[in-house]
Amino acid sequence: MLVAAFIVEILIMLGAPVALWLFLRWKYGAAWGLIAVGALTFVLSQVVHIPLNWGLGLIGGGRGVALWPLPAMAAVVGLSAGICEEGARYLVLRFWRKEARSWAQGLAFGAGHGGIESILVGLSVLSGFVSMLILQRLGPENLGLSGELLEQTRQQMEVYWATPWYLPLLGGLERVFAITMHLAFTLLVLQAVVRRNLLWLVLAVLAHALVNGLAIGLMQSGVSLPAIEGVLFLLALGALALILALRPRREATEMAGG
Repeated sequence: MLVAAFIVEILIMLGAPVALWLFLRWKYGAAWGLIAVGALTFVLSQVVHIPLNWGLGLIGGGRGVALWPLPAMAAVVGLSAGICEEGARYLVLRFWRKEARSWAQGLAFGAGHGGIESILVGLSVLSGFVSMLILQRLGPENLGLSGELLEQTRQQMEVYWATPWYLPLLGGLERVFAITMHLAFTLLVLQAVVRRNLLWLVLAVLAHALVNGLAIGLMQSGVSLPAIEGVLFLLALGALALILALRPRREATEMAGG
């Protein structure tokens, strides 16, 4: 049952973005180039985001902001993600992809951004899954492991295979929720570009910070993962409502080429 759940999780993480890209391509003629630029924007944002989090002490050991009280730490985590990702989206849309100004084009760009994140997470889950299958089949002691490393590996295997079957499924659904929110955030950033009003960008940063900060805060508070996913589901519904609210009455059916 657990093996099947992990397989479904991986299929969702890898398949949902591709399905969305194909749908946008079919429905609105989404340019592959614009989707690819959205994906590249996510990657470039992490070039800043990851070192920033390391500098703040959020990764790489217990130091810095990681030692702050939980509400403050969660707020910094959220703002770090919001500023880096929404700032990257704004810069690319404002100064590079100047032709991307419609609602449908915003969806394509956001689908690339959120989709590549889902695929990268999916590949990470796939790598861990394959590794654990190999370890389970061959046994860690038959792979040349010994001593403390052998014991740590055995403990990791026990924890991994003791995972409740429904958690991988929730992990897959979380990526769908995240992609939905990426679409909404992108449309907010696009409003900042089209209307030349940075308050929309601030709103996107704060919305992104709220989602990330709330998720981290709940997790660190010991709230169960199903409850956290329930909160993310409600936030994703709010993001979907925003996407529909920002849709023009007669959105473009043709999109600029990549």
